[in-house]
Amino acid sequence: MPAGRLHAVSDAGLILGRALCLAPVTLLDPRDWRWPDDGDEDWPLCWICLTLTHPRS
Repeated sequence: MPAGRLHAVSDAGLILGRALCLAPVTLLDPRDWRWPDDGDEDWPLCWICLTLTHPRS
């Protein structure tokens, strides 16, 4: 199981293995995982990806 920050991935990222913040990522099975609303100590969210997926109004 990969460790480190959770990243958001776009459709292109699923092919290229890159997060929205352009970090290389290990892709997880979407049947088992989804982008959470908040992280925890074991799986903190990438702040750049979080900002890109939750833009302020």
